[in-house]
Amino acid sequence: MDTSIAYDVVLLPDTDRAVAYRKRAADSGCSLMGVTVAGFGAWVRDLWELYGDGRTFVSRLEREALLRAACERAADGDCVDPESDKRAQLDGASGRCGLAEGCIAEGACALVGNGETEALGLDRVAAACVAAGVGLPAFDAAVRDACQGVLAGAGALEGVTRAEVPVLRMIGGYLDRLAQLELIEPGQALALLPELLPQRPLRVLLEDAAPLTPGHEAFFSACPWMGVEVRAASGSQGPVRAPEGVRVRFAFPSGQYAWPALLADIARDALGAAADRGAAPAAVAAPAAAAGSAAGDDGASSCEDASGSADGYRDGRSAGAQAAAVVVAAKDPAVLFGRVAPALVRQGHVAALRGRRRFADTAFGRAICSLRRFLDEGQAGGVAHIEGYGDIAPTDVERWDRADLADWALSPFSGMTKKAAFKLDADMRADRTARRSDLCARLRADNPMFAAMERLALQLDAQAAAELEAAVRRMTNRSEAWRAEQLAALRALQRAADAAKLAGLGADAAFDQAKRLKVNVSRIVAPRGCDGAALGAPDVLMTDQNTAASLGSGSCRVLVATDLTSAAYPAADPEDASRVLLEHLGVKRADSALARMRRAFFALEHAATDQLILERCLNDSSADPTYPCVVLEEFVDCYRDDPTATEDIDNPYSLPERLQDGMLLRGEDALCANDALSDAPAPEAARIEPPLTGAVSSEARSLVVLPRVLQGGQVLDEPCLSPSQIESYLECPYKWFAQRRLRLDDLDEGFGPLEMGDFAHNALHSFYKHMSEDLGEAKVTPQLLPQARKLMADVLARHKALQPHLRQSENRLIPTSQVEHRELAELERKLMDYLDFEAELLPTFAPKYLEYDVACGGAVDYAGHKLLGTADRIDVDGEGRCAIIDYKGSISGSYALGVREEGRLGKVQALIYAQVVRRTLGLEPVGALYVCYGRRKMISGAYDGRVIENAHLPNMRHKDCMCADRPFSDVLDETEEAVAAALERMLAGDIRPRPETPEACKWCPVSSCSERRG
Repeated sequence: MDTSIAYDVVLLPDTDRAVAYRKRAADSGCSLMGVTVAGFGAWVRDLWELYGDGRTFVSRLEREALLRAACERAADGDCVDPESDKRAQLDGASGRCGLAEGCIAEGACALVGNGETEALGLDRVAAACVAAGVGLPAFDAAVRDACQGVLAGAGALEGVTRAEVPVLRMIGGYLDRLAQLELIEPGQALALLPELLPQRPLRVLLEDAAPLTPGHEAFFSACPWMGVEVRAASGSQGPVRAPEGVRVRFAFPSGQYAWPALLADIARDALGAAADRGAAPAAVAAPAAAAGSAAGDDGASSCEDASGSADGYRDGRSAGAQAAAVVVAAKDPAVLFGRVAPALVRQGHVAALRGRRRFADTAFGRAICSLRRFLDEGQAGGVAHIEGYGDIAPTDVERWDRADLADWALSPFSGMTKKAAFKLDADMRADRTARRSDLCARLRADNPMFAAMERLALQLDAQAAAELEAAVRRMTNRSEAWRAEQLAALRALQRAADAAKLAGLGADAAFDQAKRLKVNVSRIVAPRGCDGAALGAPDVLMTDQNTAASLGSGSCRVLVATDLTSAAYPAADPEDASRVLLEHLGVKRADSALARMRRAFFALEHAATDQLILERCLNDSSADPTYPCVVLEEFVDCYRDDPTATEDIDNPYSLPERLQDGMLLRGEDALCANDALSDAPAPEAARIEPPLTGAVSSEARSLVVLPRVLQGGQVLDEPCLSPSQIESYLECPYKWFAQRRLRLDDLDEGFGPLEMGDFAHNALHSFYKHMSEDLGEAKVTPQLLPQARKLMADVLARHKALQPHLRQSENRLIPTSQVEHRELAELERKLMDYLDFEAELLPTFAPKYLEYDVACGGAVDYAGHKLLGTADRIDVDGEGRCAIIDYKGSISGSYALGVREEGRLGKVQALIYAQVVRRTLGLEPVGALYVCYGRRKMISGAYDGRVIENAHLPNMRHKDCMCADRPFSDVLDETEEAVAAALERMLAGDIRPRPETPEACKWCPVSSCSERRG
């Protein structure tokens, strides 16, 4: 230890490093009695509490909330450009800013930073400027001049653009509001403290210091009685070779699926083989102090008074106890810990996590955010009365997602069992008319947890927060660590809520801020029977890169630095609007992203005593190659003879030969081993024969077609099929099996072709029924078109009004959004326009049988088996001839008889009905027609060209559909023979995928079929 220089104050870059400094001092026997060891911000806070004017430091959350409120006031018209007298066009929601002619930045000064995915919020631009600039003379003068109406380019606003002046004026209003609330910015306190502090000698050491900001430099320059020594953090100039005796190795998993298994191997090798104790992990909360303060919390641990003296303390490789045998520095340590820790515990090792998790990624954060989306979305839409639908509100239903409520119900904060949550989800999805207000009332009455979370989500109710805190503490079936994490998330939301209330903002602002917060996540998992909290240093510690860098030299045997890709650690500083504005005011950037990365990497290099392992996945989640981050490339260059050459690193790993020794590689092909995080063969729990594909087993063939219950309750045991089922099997046996036999239906009540088709069929059936009853006519003719249109309009209105009263199983058509209402209106127009087409169709025939049950409630014989079904319409002429009409919303080429020349059977539903009608009604079928009422009115199918004139079948490709060279009955018999052969294959269990056309695969639910076409 260096005892030649003593200090009164030792300042570290942050609280984590201050805590680590104290620990290392204690471990080495260095007394810090009377010495203040703190982060710079905490020290300034303590000085202000002692010597300041009584105002309180504003927190980051309060700053952002107050500036957001100022931004919203500006959006209401308070922000006017003094030169052009034009209102700045500010959007309080998105934060985008500009004048009538342009945006905040002119020319090369863009609002969008390189590191941002969208325009930076104006309130956040202002917050960044305030944090970096307030208290500096140039910045304060610019704010003052902007508020006094000085034009851009004049006075202290020299170099400032016209569009940036309103931002400075907004900051001025914010600072005035701070004064009213008796709050103060840390930068303002730094500027005032030199006049308030007692001018007595004070020895200050800035240990492990980053470059001083302009505010820090100005403070120390104004305090000449302070003897300040700056010990700059090492590594700013770039990495160096690893310390003597530390072996450098590189780990290259081929992708993210392989990395956890490779890390488990690394940890096992480093810790040595341990007997598998078959232990289950026991999770406990790590001490809160070990994890540091939550991100977004400006508080810091209090510091000792600045009196007395102490010896200067400098990190040494022998100083202090090790934090862990293996330290893993990861981009997202919480995710990695959840994947790897169970495998380490099974090997008998203790694993710990020290990291942070986004508020929205905690169980509480996910639950409350999901519930808020469910409760809040679409509130502004109001309720509209829709003709025929009562008070169903399309704008309301359209904008809330049932999945949000389901996510909340399945969370630990719903108080619901899984069974109840799944039932709630199923009930919502099966009913398109479900109202949010009804669901809320039901849950509010039955579920106290919902009532509390609803009040918190919408009103930020403090009592609700207290109830939820008590509920979390009662969840003793959860680990202590889990409860601590949820309580931290709840407190983070409370801090955001307090800040929003201070600024006069609502819940939207509080949740926007909370989603950007991170909370501490601390875990220790140990084998059963082992008290992880009492073990001292864990075997493996997983943490983020900055925390690992703060542990100090010699803090572990093995240091594993992960995610060293350019995507995870970009070296470029974002050039956003705040940085541009500060540079216009002469406030230069004191530090850079690259310098911070270099310092962190240098500290990681010196943390290990035995091995330094550097990991980079070779491929990202899209299977694209990754590239090493800048500091990794610089580190590799330290081991190269000529860093400008390329031949020695022209390999997949970008490493010279001397660094390829001991590389750790793992591919993603070993799926089972990677998933188990072990190459040891897994014990065989059961042997399962591979399932049959394309065939039904002999034992199950009797179940290929289930028994039918006929009208009157009669059960028909022998196979009984419908024409649509037969047609589906002919289209593709495997598709038939999936759709018709397995019935892979969606849980959600639909609004698609099935529901629209049923609506159209029912409307057309009702129309022709009323044609006969009300008009005394069976057929639409050109002369009857005016009355037919009026009748159709009445039918459509009545059917629309009927839909909400139908059962969900009846395929009701319920629009719940504006888009769906337009689709329904389009369907109505199609049906109305269809009447003109109908007036030209088969003028010598008239509809006689509507929705005709061909089996009359029972079953009829067809192709050697029983058949039942309903024909949409049968038109009959005066000579006992008939044409089967099947309504379709759209028609393809497969409906034409001519496809049989290609060796395909095509669509057979209407032909089957024609054959059955021929036998049961004694009529002579001369046509089996598919009539399209869709956007393009047309006809397809088959007809007897010797009986029906081409002119009577408009919009038809007659050469593909006409049967003129043989009796139409031959076509029916030929179809029946082909169907009989197909049914034999079906009942024999043949369900091999054989799509007849690419169109057959279009709506098939089996997306992974090997025979899929198109």
